[in-house]
Amino acid sequence: MAVVAFQLIGGHLALDFVNTVDWRADPTRRRDLLVAFEDLLAWAKASKLLGTAELRAMSAAARRDEAAATRSLGRVRRLREVLARVLAAAGRNTRPPDRDVRLLNAFLVAALRHRRLEIRGTTFFWSWTDGERDPFDSLIWPIVLAAAELLASDSRTQIRECAGEGCGWLFLDTSRNRRRRWCTMESCGNRAKARRFYQRSREASR
Repeated sequence: MAVVAFQLIGGHLALDFVNTVDWRADPTRRRDLLVAFEDLLAWAKASKLLGTAELRAMSAAARRDEAAATRSLGRVRRLREVLARVLAAAGRNTRPPDRDVRLLNAFLVAALRHRRLEIRGTTFFWSWTDGERDPFDSLIWPIVLAAAELLASDSRTQIRECAGEGCGWLFLDTSRNRRRRWCTMESCGNRAKARRFYQRSREASR
């Protein structure tokens, strides 16, 4: 199976997670990049969500229990689609559907059950517990918490949707003048420039 080369252009873990669908806004070209659990692990590696040892352990666990890994992948996709709608609405400063907020809170409650404050010597730090008991769903916890923190912060006003026709990718606009339009200039930006050039050429030839 070919490994997907994920583009992490969102500027935030939750946005990069939502962007694991290509051409989200174009039903004819839409492509899910998380087809198998191995794709999810590849994304977790690219986004540095998991370290090498954790990835190796989770991959081995998935091979031992493929059915459980597949069920977890289904929950991951469900969370992704909820986040896509809620985060896009936040970027537009519109109210998302109440059902999506309830679903997001259900994911958040499940994640927070595993959040713990630990101490080593005199140093406190956050950790996740029960990862061994819930190895596959543990991937969901940091994603949903990151999304909730983004939504509750002023940074939510910087969420943008790529202006490329049919693209649908989200990103944080941290540009100085807050006028970033494209997921990347190399893809959607250049396509838009090519379309404008073609249209101007046709008009000039009339």
